[in-house]
Amino acid sequence: MKRGILPSFAFGVLLLAGVLLFVSTSSMRQEAERLATELTHVKDSVAVLLQMVDSLKVHTPGLGEYMSTISLHTAKLWFAGQAANWKLATYELDELEETIEAAEALHARKNDIDISAVLQSVRQTQLPMIQQAIDKKSLRAFEQAYRQTLAACNGCHQTVGYEFIHIITPTREPVTNQQWKVGK
Repeated sequence: MKRGILPSFAFGVLLLAGVLLFVSTSSMRQEAERLATELTHVKDSVAVLLQMVDSLKVHTPGLGEYMSTISLHTAKLWFAGQAANWKLATYELDELEETIEAAEALHARKNDIDISAVLQSVRQTQLPMIQQAIDKKSLRAFEQAYRQTLAACNGCHQTVGYEFIHIITPTREPVTNQQWKVGK
């Protein structure tokens, strides 16, 4: 009698194991299908994001656009200082610093020179000298710091092979629709 129970018991265990294996395999197949669907959604989302990034790159200003803006703020800074309009000079210096920071973020290289590092150096060394002159309301210190800043800019232009870009102290206002003197 015991011999008849053992094979039946073994058969029952095998049958139960087979059912569990089938259920487990079926559950894993469903989970695999769910994960595959999610992975497809992730791939689609990444593709959309890459298209968006490419689109933004097209609309992002390049180094030349930032340099033109830097040139404008530098000229406006000069005339604000010449007019002893120290609030306007502070404003233009802040705008100049913001534009330089934005240009730094490009991580541009010209002739193997890291332009971002040069811009950061100008921002951290030259601009504080101009700020000190503005804080002192000293036209002489302002002019000296301004000229040193232009020399640093021109030194960079020469180093990267763009010596044909030579910045000078402006001789006339960059815009004609701005008042430079306070209370005029």
